[in-house]
Amino acid sequence: MLLLVFNTKAEAKEGLPNILLFTIDACRPDHFSCYGYSRNTTPNIDKLAKEGALFTNAFSQSAWTTPGMISIFTSLYPPTHDVDAKGKTLKDNVLTLPKVLKGNGYTVPVLPKFVDISNYWHLGFDVVDKEQFQGAEGEDLLKLLEVYKDKRFFIWYHHHVLHLPYNPPNPYDEIFRKDIVNGTSTDSAAISIVKRQSIIKNGSVNFNDMDKKVAVALYDGQLRQLDDYIGQLMKKMEEWGMLDNTLVFITSDHGEELFEHGFIGHASTSLNAKLYDEIIHIPLIIWWPKKLKHKKVDELVQQIDIMPTTLDLLDLPTPTGMQGRSLLPLIQDASNDKTCSSIVNFEQRTIFCETILGGFQSTKELEQTKLRCVRTKEWKLIYTNGLNGDKYELYDLRNDPKEEKNVVEKNPEIVKELKEKLFRWIEAANQK
Repeated sequence: MLLLVFNTKAEAKEGLPNILLFTIDACRPDHFSCYGYSRNTTPNIDKLAKEGALFTNAFSQSAWTTPGMISIFTSLYPPTHDVDAKGKTLKDNVLTLPKVLKGNGYTVPVLPKFVDISNYWHLGFDVVDKEQFQGAEGEDLLKLLEVYKDKRFFIWYHHHVLHLPYNPPNPYDEIFRKDIVNGTSTDSAAISIVKRQSIIKNGSVNFNDMDKKVAVALYDGQLRQLDDYIGQLMKKMEEWGMLDNTLVFITSDHGEELFEHGFIGHASTSLNAKLYDEIIHIPLIIWWPKKLKHKKVDELVQQIDIMPTTLDLLDLPTPTGMQGRSLLPLIQDASNDKTCSSIVNFEQRTIFCETILGGFQSTKELEQTKLRCVRTKEWKLIYTNGLNGDKYELYDLRNDPKEEKNVVEKNPEIVKELKEKLFRWIEAANQK
C-alpha cells in the first residue's frame, strides 16, 4: 500500500474556515440547471455555482459509491487504496483528509450511518452519538451543524435522495411529470418498479418511451427536492452566522444512467457496470465567497483532486504520495507564470476509472470482471477484463459525445496510445 507521509499533529492555524463536504448519491450534473439543463431543477444550487467555482468536466474514479468516496478522502485511485469491493477496509496507516484536518485543529464529526460498514473504517472521523442526531435525511445534518456551529469543523454529509427508487413526495412527483403524461398519473408496471425498488437488475424490466420519460421526470423531481433542501440548509447556516467562513463542496460519488445505454441506475443498483459518461461525469462546485470568485472551469478534473485542493485552499502543507492535483491554479488569478504552467498541464489531463460488476451488491464471481477506462477530452477507451476475456471500446468524444459508436476497429493508433496509458496507470496504481 502506498502510504502518504505527513505529520498529522501540526500546530493549528488561525483563521481557517469550516468545511462542509456535501456529496450526492447517483447525481448527474447534466440535470442541473447551472450545467445547461432545460428544466429548472436547481435554482438554489445555481446561486452557489454563480458565486463559486463550477467545474464542467469533473469525473468519478468508479461506477459506485465506496471506491469513489475513498478516493475523495485519500487522493488515491481505487487500485491503490484497494477499497474496491464490499467488505474491504482502508489500511489504518493511510493518511486521509479527516486525519490531516484533525491534526490542524478541526473537529471531524460524522454521523454513524456513514461509517457503519467496514468500507468506511479508518478514515479518521469521530463518530457522534446516534441518539443525539436522529432525524429524517437532511434533518440530522442540521442538528449536527447546530451543535458544532461554534467549533472549527470538517463535516461530510452524503445525501441519498437521487438514488433508486425514484419516488419523490408531492409536489416533486408531479412537478416535471405533469407536462408529459397527458393529464393522467397512473403508473405503468415499469414505473411502479422504479418507484419502489432500489435494485433493478440490468435487463429485467422493459421500459417503453413514456416509461423512460416518466422515470427521468421523477429523477428530476427528486433533484428539485434536494435543491430545495440545499436552499434551507444555506438559510440555516446564514442564521447561525456560519456562511461567511464556511468552505462548501458540492459533488457526487458517481452519476446515473437514465436509459442512454439501455437501462437505469449504476453498478450497485443494476448488478452490472458501465463506465460511460452518464455514470462517471459528476458535479463539482466549490463555494467560499470569502476567498473564491466565480469561475467556470472546463479542464478535466477528478475526485482525487478534492483532498489536495482543500489543503491548498487552506494554505496547509500537502502530504507526499497523493495522486490528485490541487485545482487552485484553475480557479485563482492566472496572471503569474506558475499558474499558467499549471493550467497548461491540466489541458493535457487524462482521467482514469475502475469498477467491478455489481458494485456494493457484487459477488465473488462478479468481482472477477473489472471495467477500466482512460479518458481525455477527445477520446475514451473502455477495457473490460474478466471471465469472458478482454473487450475494448473506443469513443470519439468530439463527434460522438453520447458514446454510441464504438470505433475501436477504425482507429488502431489511438487505441494503441490509450492502451499504453491505461496499462501504465494500472501498473503504477497497483503498487501497494
